[in-house]
Amino acid sequence: MSTETSTYRRDLVLALRARQVPGDRIGEIVAEVESHVADTGEDPVEAFGRPKEYAATLAPAPRGGKTVLGALALSGAAVGWLVATSVFDLVEGDAKGLPAGLPSWVPLVLAVLLWIPAVVVTMRRNERVRDPRTGEWLTPSPRWVPVVMGGFLIVLGALVWLVAALTV
Repeated sequence: MSTETSTYRRDLVLALRARQVPGDRIGEIVAEVESHVADTGEDPVEAFGRPKEYAATLAPAPRGGKTVLGALALSGAAVGWLVATSVFDLVEGDAKGLPAGLPSWVPLVLAVLLWIPAVVVTMRRNERVRDPRTGEWLTPSPRWVPVVMGGFLIVLGALVWLVAALTV
């Protein structure tokens, strides 16, 4: 497989994921493209068109995709604000964004709770793609990214709570 074909495969997988095509179906589509290119020697762009255009012929645009992305962006902003406010409260002893007397660990707990839906959506959208011909994975698993980030929030919350408990 040429670099061009692997680049086409990567772009096609991303385009199909954006259209919320299931991982098994993405694997079948990629296998069909690669088999055709291997049999004919044709350039994948000439044979199927650009990846986004080809994906559009295979799957309709998902409904509500922009709403979900907007909600995730707002959730991410809220998580960032809550973490920053909590850290400033811990460091300076006075976070102006928090109600008076609210412990610095409360915003971190809220941040973790707001992070959970983002983790679930990210894991669902990044389903691994398996090659139906060989059974091997065509794409690496991005599932560790939200897990590590969520774990970081939990560890940060625990550290803030521990420091707050030790300094009181």
